[in-house]
Amino acid sequence: MGEGFQFIDIILLAMVAGFIALRLRSLLGRRTGEEPEHRPDGSAPHVGQPDVGDDPVAARMDRESVVRLEANPALRKAFRAMQKVDSYFDVDAFIDGARSVYPMVLEAFWRGDREELRGLLNDDVYEDFNAAITAREEASQTAQGRVLDLVDVRIEDAKLVGSVAEITVAYKAEIVLVTMNDRDEVIEGNSSDTVMVNDVWTFERDLKSSDPAWLLVATRSE
Repeated sequence: MGEGFQFIDIILLAMVAGFIALRLRSLLGRRTGEEPEHRPDGSAPHVGQPDVGDDPVAARMDRESVVRLEANPALRKAFRAMQKVDSYFDVDAFIDGARSVYPMVLEAFWRGDREELRGLLNDDVYEDFNAAITAREEASQTAQGRVLDLVDVRIEDAKLVGSVAEITVAYKAEIVLVTMNDRDEVIEGNSSDTVMVNDVWTFERDLKSSDPAWLLVATRSE
């Protein structure tokens, strides 16, 4: 309980932690109603992954090449294991989605958009975010921010437990953020100043599930 409140305090004071929303599912994999038709074997291609077109062998070799070029042997092993469970898992597509979703996620948290957050997080993480938004509302405060630049996005860790994949992504971003009271007065931050933040998000998905959505299961700031 103490750690939970400390986490909330950090969010309210710093307002720079990496938090969730908007199109996480669609960018990292979800059913949108616009997916390509199912393949003859009954499987469906995942959103955010390359279309194999008429040459699935070539596409698979491209994905395998990315894995072979991974310098970290632990990540290489994890990616290979994931591809054995889900042959359409693609490292480059995942990182592209993770890069695209970051600014949208932050803006959704700053807006206090609970509806967007609900379907993107596991229960524990959602409760943390919901509590932080509630505390901000009770203080009659609002947050306005923008991600100016994503300096670096990289996969920090990956592992497979059974059929459940877990991928941890490290972000380094330059943002501008201000906190305002109910009289629209700035009480923290400056719209002319930028802040460099380092956020680490962990995404999880059961690779055997027919739903290709990745859920955010853990966040931290460094």
